[in-house]
Amino acid sequence: MKSWENLEADENLILSTHMTKGRQGCKVDKIVVHHNGGNLTGKDCWDVWQTREASAHYQVAADGRITQLVWDTDTAWHSGDWNANLTSIGVEHADISADPWMLSEATLDNGAHLVAALCKHYGLGRPQWRVNVFPHSDFTSTSCPASIAGDQNAAYMAKAQAYYDSMTGSHPATESSPTTTDAGGVNVVAGAYVVACDSLNVRSAPSTGATVVASYGRGQTVTLDHWGTVADGYIWGRYVAYSGAVRYVALAPADKNAWYLVKA
Repeated sequence: MKSWENLEADENLILSTHMTKGRQGCKVDKIVVHHNGGNLTGKDCWDVWQTREASAHYQVAADGRITQLVWDTDTAWHSGDWNANLTSIGVEHADISADPWMLSEATLDNGAHLVAALCKHYGLGRPQWRVNVFPHSDFTSTSCPASIAGDQNAAYMAKAQAYYDSMTGSHPATESSPTTTDAGGVNVVAGAYVVACDSLNVRSAPSTGATVVASYGRGQTVTLDHWGTVADGYIWGRYVAYSGAVRYVALAPADKNAWYLVKA
């Protein structure tokens, strides 16, 4: 993406067919996400949509490259529901595997970043599943968007929310994130959290020098208790493992400029 702030795609391949000029006075109030059912580039989508009665505003390729195919001010034919088409932005994503369909890390990351940028640009608020970000399957009988509504949904939405928070300079509401209570402690809201980074180390003590005993990957969940502290430049939370051992994970840098865990 050339500019997330201005929604400037890496390339523009604007369709002149199988889309509708304008939006009949309607405003954008949602994002609808799709998967290709194949590993397509932006040019591949442009070629397919010359003869197929379908289109979307954006394509996110396997390498993360984003192509705009229908201008946001126009109506793409993507949801199978005309009213939804008039009020939404359609975002397609390339798959890198089938059975099951899966997105590459680059597609997941840039797709989520695009969703965040769109939510910010159109004043839709923080990305929330089935609030302002919807699966194609909510509007017509289809299995689309496959993994984006399944195994990769938690990671996708966690990324979208993290990007939105970064772009708007905001953080999740206080009930969804730790709150510093004094110089050495934090009040952690107990409950399930989703990992919003590629790898989160689990340590034997709340310290970067403590032994790494396990790790969580993006989209996995961990259930924390109410305890928290600040040490070695990080905010730490804890949980009790199945073995009965107490384990510690970093929730964010002490300056809270990024969150490694978001409330599920």
